[in-house]
Amino acid sequence: MNSVGAFLSTAALLVFSVGTALASDASFYTETIPAPMASAQKEVVQALSHGHFKVVMNLDILKRIEAKQKVLHIPNLNQGGYADARAVVFCNPFLFSALLNNDWQAASVCPLNLTLLSKGGNTTVIFPRRAAYTHATKASLVGMKIDQMVISSLQTIPGSHP
Repeated sequence: MNSVGAFLSTAALLVFSVGTALASDASFYTETIPAPMASAQKEVVQALSHGHFKVVMNLDILKRIEAKQKVLHIPNLNQGGYADARAVVFCNPFLFSALLNNDWQAASVCPLNLTLLSKGGNTTVIFPRRAAYTHATKASLVGMKIDQMVISSLQTIPGSHP
């Protein structure tokens, strides 16, 4: 399997397995936006931008995986019936520098990412909290600051609620 196939396979498992983990795992911040994917994604990008983050990549995960479903041998893809699944990759160079300077291994939590899942006219935002990775390191305060900044940014989206 080439690197693109491996990425898509891993992304499929992440995107569609996250729903089970959300109910019991405080390592994820989730909120629902009462809007379809296109509108919600635009709001998320704008909120992150106002929160001092630079969006560097948007991936249409569901479309990419569906295109390779038979090649990747993924049975029963999207049993949850999501209309759309996307990933947003973003960063803040000052936060990356703080991670790197406090604990060089903690710098691996960057770039930051979140997943958007759309269903029934609503879009759910899932952000894996960075403090879950940095809690036992010298960069724990930076991880908490990242979480606070990202979550505060997301909470500015009109109609959003955790």
